[in-house]
Amino acid sequence: MSSLTYRFPHDRDKWESIYKNYYQLLCHFAYGYLGDHALCEDIVQGILIKLWQEKAQFDNEAHLKHYLYKSVKNRCLNEVNTAVTRDKITQKLSAAAESEENDLFHHIVRTELYGRILQAIDKLPNKTAAVFKLAYLEQKSNPEIAELLSLSINTVKVHKNNAKKQLRITLKDLYPLLFLLLHKLQ
Repeated sequence: MSSLTYRFPHDRDKWESIYKNYYQLLCHFAYGYLGDHALCEDIVQGILIKLWQEKAQFDNEAHLKHYLYKSVKNRCLNEVNTAVTRDKITQKLSAAAESEENDLFHHIVRTELYGRILQAIDKLPNKTAAVFKLAYLEQKSNPEIAELLSLSINTVKVHKNNAKKQLRITLKDLYPLLFLLLHKLQ
């Protein structure tokens, strides 16, 4: 193939000659980038078909070779970039799904624990339960609780201590679960 000016749709013999002469070489070249024979064959076939369809013209064989090698290289690099991007997305989705499952599990466990704690609080005497809820669930200060319930600050402190003592006894079976949950969250 010395002097080449190709118009492929009109020169099937020249195109077939190029296919025969370059197909295996280009597949080998692509394999250096991708390491996947089937993918390399697909890429090279696609480029050669595109060459036929686009009515490409080349001044000489060097121009043709440059076009073919550059096209294969670019398609291979695009494929590598696409694969890397796809792997990153897949990893992120997998991590997100795993994280979601863990978050869902922890959220359910926390909700169940919260429910058990609320049940235990409801078994406390009325004033003690009210003080505890205001202090620990609504984050109110002792003076705020004293004002809201018309109690002295010392009485609020006594109710808080009594609530903690009674809840420690009532919820003693939850301590291992609380420890496990807190350990998993760290």
